[in-house]
Amino acid sequence: MSQWSEPSKKIFETADVRNFEKSIAFHELSQTLNKIVHAVQDIKVPPGILNPAIVSRDVTASDVDKSGTTGLGINAFQDNVGHLLSVLRDLEQTIDDTPPVSGPTRFGNIAFRTWHEKVEHVLNLLTNLRPPSGLSIDDFLIEARYYLANSFGSKIRIDYGTGHELSYLAFIGALIRYDILKSPTGEELLVLFSKYYDLVRRLILVYNLEPAGSHGVWGLDDHFHLIYILGASQFCNDTTAPSVRSILSKEVLNTYKTSNLYVNAISFIFKLKSGPFNEHSPILNDIHVSVFLWTKVRQGLLKMYMVEVLGKFPVIQHFWFGEKLYSWIDLNSKKSLPVNCNNEAKNTKSTVDTVNSSGTSAPWAKRDFSHNTPYIRK
Repeated sequence: MSQWSEPSKKIFETADVRNFEKSIAFHELSQTLNKIVHAVQDIKVPPGILNPAIVSRDVTASDVDKSGTTGLGINAFQDNVGHLLSVLRDLEQTIDDTPPVSGPTRFGNIAFRTWHEKVEHVLNLLTNLRPPSGLSIDDFLIEARYYLANSFGSKIRIDYGTGHELSYLAFIGALIRYDILKSPTGEELLVLFSKYYDLVRRLILVYNLEPAGSHGVWGLDDHFHLIYILGASQFCNDTTAPSVRSILSKEVLNTYKTSNLYVNAISFIFKLKSGPFNEHSPILNDIHVSVFLWTKVRQGLLKMYMVEVLGKFPVIQHFWFGEKLYSWIDLNSKKSLPVNCNNEAKNTKSTVDTVNSSGTSAPWAKRDFSHNTPYIRK
């Protein structure tokens, strides 16, 4: 029987992605994604959770703090949700205690590395989580802690992208799988993701984190993907939801930016970028030109996620595998999958970034964007 073990790297070259798709890990991530996406369907983020200042254009990074949220009483959720929210609050406080280094910083602020060093101390608070009978929280955290620690961006590259977002999904999935989060409600899940996204957006704003593996205008978003799936699902079966085509209007953005993650994410784009939306975010713009139903938006975004996140080497190479969590085991044969960790794979720069730079078009993307100019980041 396998023992808890610190996650390790298994994906070294492009061919390993095919093995990943055969793995128990891939199956578990896909299951977690679908479970959470459907749990939040027709559910709103509770009032006082999302900080409107973080996605407001007229508020600067230095002015964003936690004053924009009220939160909910700890008794509103199961105990372990409260413990996790406490950890996220402490991580946000650590931003306040770690100001950015002054002076020009072209590729991100190096104070982010100092913040990351402080994260390890804060994550010790995860031992306050109450496990079900028969599970040692210390054993569980040998593997699970890795996924949370790697969900805040790379302290080496000073960047953040969909791979880090995936790591948080993996962490939440691990908590659900081992009943540390016991049958979480859609509202509980939305609160955990909302607080995570607010924290990450503060990191992006304060430390000027670079987009990790961004396709530029050819990508859905510089930093995120999952947030759009969750937000689209929130609008599914909601008879009061705004139409897909109306989302980019100022009125809709102001009305829904603190209750829906999709609108919240769009609002963050408007904070970061100037210029015509169809030029700096053509894929998202196409959704609101070509799609009429939120169920179709969700379906298209899920399909795109499987290809652009779970199916792309530049992203998934940074996902590591445990013995009990997200194991590198063939789902059907239950045998270990091969690991191609030869020197050539480790030392030779992959050309995959060039091969995949065009990305995979979303199902609704049919227009020619060759005339578009690069976006202007504020």
